Amino acid sequence: MRVKVSYLSLLRDVTHVSEEFIDLPSGSTVKDLVAILMKKYGEGLKSFLEPETEMGQGILVTLNGELLSSNEMDKIIPEGSEVLIGIPPFGG
Repeated sequence: MRVKVSYLSLLRDVTHVSEEFIDLPSGSTVKDLVAILMKKYGEGLKSFLEPETEMGQGILVTLNGELLSSNEMDKIIPEGSEVLIGIPPFGG
């Protein structure tokens, strides 16, 4: 299945794209997608997305416009979905 992934802020700088399409096996979860992206982009992206890191705990992930908590990374991604990954903006 094909999923659109959009990147915000620093993640766009790491991936050098604002969005891309990723092919996933049917039944894949958001967690599976994140693992594929970390493998594809290496340490540069892994330092932002790894859940055990301080930065990884602050990452914003949406699935079809729905903000996901860290407990919802096991959600199955439906065919044709859009996943947005980024760092929330800081207010001042």
